[in-house]
Amino acid sequence: MILQAIDFIQVIADIVAAVLNFLKLFVNPMGLFMVNWMEYVLQFFPQNNLTVYIIIAIVIVILGFIVNVTWPGNKKPGFLAKVEEIDEKIEKKAKELDKKVEDKAKEIEEKVEEKVEEIDAKIKKKIKKAKEKAEAIEEKAEEIEDRVEELEEKA
Repeated sequence: MILQAIDFIQVIADIVAAVLNFLKLFVNPMGLFMVNWMEYVLQFFPQNNLTVYIIIAIVIVILGFIVNVTWPGNKKPGFLAKVEEIDEKIEKKAKELDKKVEDKAKEIEEKVEEKVEEIDAKIKKKIKKAKEKAEAIEEKAEEIEDRVEELEEKA
């Protein structure tokens, strides 16, 4: 039983070692970066003075608080939400203006159609009057021709 437990632990250790060897490619450069950055920072800050580190920690905490107040979790920051609200209002107003423009265009189109119909009716009336006058003139012309013929016969 103990041998089985040791074998099981050995298998788990082999799996963990394989995973760590795979992650070594990613973790090693990050660790080197952290070491280099800390060495660089320690050149400027004294190692025996904690006040500098306390001030840095306080600044980080305050910045974290400010970030969490302005951008809490999955919510969008307040200024982005306001921008979206303004965009929505602009889109609504644009749609309303488009509707108003369409309505005005329809009204103008209807008025133009009415005017066209009125003008067509006036033109038809004038054509009828002109035809009636032409017929009247033709009748008078026929009467005059008849008189001319009568006068020619008498003469």
